[in-house]
Amino acid sequence: MLAVRYYQHGAPELLKCEEVPTPSPGAGEVLVRVEAAGVNYADTVRRNGDYYPLPTVFPAIPGGEIGGSIEVLGEGIDHLEVGAKVFALIDQGGYAQYAVAKAGSIIPAPEGLDPVRGIALIVQGLTAALVLKETAGLRAGESILIQGAAGGVGLLSVQLAKIYGAGLIIAAAGSPEKREFALSLGADLTVDYTRSDWPQQVLEATDGRGVNIVQEMTGGHVFQQSLDCLAKFGRLVVYGFASREPVNLDPGRLLPFNHAVKGFYLGGFLNARPELVNATLAELAGFVASGRLKLHMGGAFPLANAAQAHRLLEGRGTMGKLVILPWDND
Repeated sequence: MLAVRYYQHGAPELLKCEEVPTPSPGAGEVLVRVEAAGVNYADTVRRNGDYYPLPTVFPAIPGGEIGGSIEVLGEGIDHLEVGAKVFALIDQGGYAQYAVAKAGSIIPAPEGLDPVRGIALIVQGLTAALVLKETAGLRAGESILIQGAAGGVGLLSVQLAKIYGAGLIIAAAGSPEKREFALSLGADLTVDYTRSDWPQQVLEATDGRGVNIVQEMTGGHVFQQSLDCLAKFGRLVVYGFASREPVNLDPGRLLPFNHAVKGFYLGGFLNARPELVNATLAELAGFVASGRLKLHMGGAFPLANAAQAHRLLEGRGTMGKLVILPWDND
């Protein structure tokens, strides 16, 4: 089979498309024919050698998010079927024509949701929905600031915040095109987080109160500025650190206004609350089928162009979901 591999940490150019043996599933595992692999910040963080909670064993095949069909069942699996359309979150190995997944990581594809189109609903869609409903606890009428509003998670968060009944939705993005895009998706107003005065714009838009929720994925100084935008009893949810800038948080800063800073990790929900994950994905698929939630592809790449996909994602010049199509190698 064809797969993308890298042999050391570093730049995107280290990603090479190679012929490698097709893996075999062990007990409790399945072999998935990968129709689409999502390109995520976690892939670039791991390739670059930045902090990641799991070790990287070289040569490594990137990719932790896949959609496709079950090719082979490992020993001891009787609740899944060969040929079934599925999604899976795996440790690594997704940028390949075949990948092994633990049976417990398999998410059945809802009726009518094909793996290529639906891959945008796995890491990005589930993150957006679970951050809003579970971690942030969005209540009807509450205001929210969404960082990276034209990215894979952000563009879905803007739409879902509207669906879930948010009041004021403020979208933060770094270019006029991205801010216009966020407005077209349902944001009430936008701010340019590359300007030093953007927190003041948020405060002015809320009559000085600040927002109830900040959805944050940038890190560094943007994280610090986001705290300045919180209303009393506000919640800031961190689900990424795209800038790779360190964050220093003084707990004493949270006390006067009862602010809360919470982290989000999708894998934790998948491991501890799989029934909620499956129900949420079914809900998202229903929103897509009804036209209430629109999916946006930022680009599709063959395995040989994985480095280009990483450069685009790290350059933060994309709008929507980037995917690898392992069988598109013309």
